[in-house]
Amino acid sequence: MPRILLVEDDPMISEIYGRKFSAAGFEVRIAVSGKAVLEILRKELFDLVLLDIVLPEMNGMDILERLRDPKNGYPPELKIVMFSNLNEKDDRDKAVALGASGFISKTEFSPTELIAEVSRFLRQFEMQKQNAAQLTHDDAVPTAGMPGSPESGATHE
Repeated sequence: MPRILLVEDDPMISEIYGRKFSAAGFEVRIAVSGKAVLEILRKELFDLVLLDIVLPEMNGMDILERLRDPKNGYPPELKIVMFSNLNEKDDRDKAVALGASGFISKTEFSPTELIAEVSRFLRQFEMQKQNAAQLTHDDAVPTAGMPGSPESGATHE
């Protein structure tokens, strides 16, 4: 069961999305402020953080910046997808520059479509993880003496 941290300060929106994600088989935790997000992520692991930009106390970009700053101790592999009504190219570019794993515009997706989009992101992240693990594994496998390796003297032409 994928774990999602939904960061949304509007109670109506968070309730709708929370119920939709739960019905689709996700475990959902909701945070309504930047301070809450930072505290929750100190103690719990999630497959994905769905982070609104417009929030009280500190905005989503500030939260993203803190989460990506190595000196703050949050896992660098944490997947953070920005989720906002702000849909300007500058907002997307800034989010990516700060380390967002993706960007979803609230206005482009119904709640049901959002579930499908988040599922797509999770599949994509899992494939990236598997590919990285395979590359690491391939780099660790010794090739000396194997056909086609420089040490074997055999070449493929």
